[in-house]
Amino acid sequence: MKNEKILVLYDKDEEYARLMCEYLMGCRNLPWKITACTAETDLMNICGRVSPAVLVTTDSCYSAVVERMGAEKLVILSDGSGKRNPTDISRDVCTEHSMAVIGKYQPADETLRAILEIYAGDLAGDEDLSLIPSGERTRVIGVFSPIRRCYQTTFSVLMGRLLGPKGKVLYLSFEFCEGCDELIPPEGAGNLSDLMYFIKSPPGVFSLRFRSMVRKLGDLDYIPGAVSGTELQEIPEEEWKTFIKRICAVEDYSYVILDLSESIRGIFGILRMCDRVYTLTRNDRVAVRKLESYENILAMYEYSDVMEKSIRCSPPSVNRVPPFSGDIPGGELIDYIREQIGGI
Repeated sequence: MKNEKILVLYDKDEEYARLMCEYLMGCRNLPWKITACTAETDLMNICGRVSPAVLVTTDSCYSAVVERMGAEKLVILSDGSGKRNPTDISRDVCTEHSMAVIGKYQPADETLRAILEIYAGDLAGDEDLSLIPSGERTRVIGVFSPIRRCYQTTFSVLMGRLLGPKGKVLYLSFEFCEGCDELIPPEGAGNLSDLMYFIKSPPGVFSLRFRSMVRKLGDLDYIPGAVSGTELQEIPEEEWKTFIKRICAVEDYSYVILDLSESIRGIFGILRMCDRVYTLTRNDRVAVRKLESYENILAMYEYSDVMEKSIRCSPPSVNRVPPFSGDIPGGELIDYIREQIGGI
């Protein structure tokens, strides 16, 4: 146990400690063994055997004893008790333990995301973490069109929401600019460009960074798109392929949806990796001609296999695009997308 990294959750609230511990223990490929305690004496016994990589406690449980436990990272869950103001913690303690304060009463996945982000902050770039390969067969679905204004992002996100009952889904946007408020994260949050900075890190480090950036839209996981698409244009094709393969190998998604843009390098090679490609179009003369040109280019560069796995889609025009969050509404567009994803 001496070489094993552990996360200790110390909270006198027995129900919270039990439920959070159960949630964490149910998550795959975390970099620590999880243990929880509700008494200070138990905390001292655990930390007497091994110094925790992460010690998570609440401001009402924070004490001089907690300061002496030697945790690499100290995460305080602010429970609003007012018993201990985190700003009263000494500067020495903050420096020694890399202390951070987050809210206690938020969804468990948000709490975990914040803890992972804190832990990953000072992780050595060459430090590897053990990973358990996913037993899940991940289907990679590409959505791409050389035609603008054909509901590509709407189609992609709503398809992800509709696939949710069938399995875990990840949505990735490669678009030049993000056009949906619901997909724009808080200022300072990590995004796809930030994540690709770690693509050459060991797989375990990359996976940790990945999970610290994942956000949710209902049951749909997504990595926020790059602030500017220009940040993605310099990433070579092989790095995109490595990125997709790593996600499929260890992150246990049933579906990964790629909302692709022609501005990224290696677009045809990425489409070739997909199990299915949805090619969105419209029925006007210009759209038909552009689609013909696109398919001629695929044939010219010997990507006919991409055409063979592609499905042409012409979503119906609607006066109002359905919201991405909340319950999935009915309507002509939703019915059309549901029809197209049959058999996936």
